[in-house]
Amino acid sequence: MVAFTGVNVLPMDREVVLEDHTVIVEDDRITAVGPADEVEIPEGAQRIDGAGRWLMPGLAEMHGHVPGPDDPGYAEDVLFLYVSNGVTTVRNMAGHAYHLELRERLADGDLLGPTLFTASPWLNPDKAGTSEAAEQAVREYEAAGFDLVKLGNVPPEAYGPMAETAHAIGMPFGGHIPDGVGLGRALEARQTSIDHLDRYAEFLVPDDADTGGGDPGFFGSGWAGLIDTDRIPEAVRRTLEAGTWNVPTLSLVEHLASPESPEAMIAWPEMRYMPQEVRDSWVRSKHEFAAREDFQPEAAQRLVEVRRQLLKALHDGGAPIALGSDAPQFFNVPGFSIHHEMEMMVAAGLTPYEVLVTGTRNPAAYFGTPDAFGTVEPGRRADLILLEANPLEDVANVQRRVGVMVRGQWLPEEMIQARLEEIAAEIVADVTGP
Repeated sequence: MVAFTGVNVLPMDREVVLEDHTVIVEDDRITAVGPADEVEIPEGAQRIDGAGRWLMPGLAEMHGHVPGPDDPGYAEDVLFLYVSNGVTTVRNMAGHAYHLELRERLADGDLLGPTLFTASPWLNPDKAGTSEAAEQAVREYEAAGFDLVKLGNVPPEAYGPMAETAHAIGMPFGGHIPDGVGLGRALEARQTSIDHLDRYAEFLVPDDADTGGGDPGFFGSGWAGLIDTDRIPEAVRRTLEAGTWNVPTLSLVEHLASPESPEAMIAWPEMRYMPQEVRDSWVRSKHEFAAREDFQPEAAQRLVEVRRQLLKALHDGGAPIALGSDAPQFFNVPGFSIHHEMEMMVAAGLTPYEVLVTGTRNPAAYFGTPDAFGTVEPGRRADLILLEANPLEDVANVQRRVGVMVRGQWLPEEMIQARLEEIAAEIVADVTGP
């Protein structure tokens, strides 16, 4: 049993601070939340001083990647990187049977890391090249126990039957929108989630626009100059009608579009927790994107601006949004990248509270389990972050941790930092050798 005493609680079911409260945790559940003078602390409970501190729910990374079985040590490091930053739930979009095993080990407490939801292997023409194959793949992945069908580039003729089968058996499907399908058709099919705001840029280009036969490019950057933002309300209307979730991953594009050099970005402090080969690949990728005709500075900046405007419109229109950064990917270190993502969402016009909702309460709603986690209330899973400063005033304060609780296990910041130092030292040893 653990008692957070005299703490300011951010329940996240509404925008309020509950001052001088006590929160009791038993095993992996919150059992009591109330004013400090009304909640009795059980005998023998570990007391954590919350005076002058803020307690909020753990965050979700709704587009994360956990490495596969080739390097179990790296996979375990990535899982820790998430929880070290208060990310206590991850929708893993990497897709491998190995992750089903990890999901159970995490749930059983055999492994330290976030609660894991697992997407299927990437659905592509090799696996789902015909309608029949696509239908079979959906049924196969559902039977195997995956939580989601991850969409790659399914042939357009197979997309409809795939979607119908997924709805028939209650299997969510999301990720990208395949070539030739387009935003409109994906929304008509009620795709569960669209990640990276995929295909929205192309939708915002009028049908009669002269593209010169050019390719849309990276998330529509090749057509950025043709985008008509007056079409955004129609995109919002259709998204609302479909009930489709968006996981924006603003940082995926913004890191590549940033004028900051890859050499400067790779020097960010959190990069020392990534293997050398991963860091090298990110530097290479940014240089390669800078050389692409469809991703020159003007087009890249236009794409960033439109994506921010679109996110704000979707949010204000009531379309469901869930926090995700796509990590590890393009200078996104697992856990750390969620803080970059939240600050970008604030820059897009959302308030800190609205951003925090997308990472706490909304993911629980996405999974159809609004009473399971995401708020500080009795009965919720004990995924919590204790902070030195109020994140409603500045979302960057989520980085000012006292500690993280994941499924009732308390990780004080000293322990978190010690483990992070071990990960960094292991990477240095791998590079320099014995």
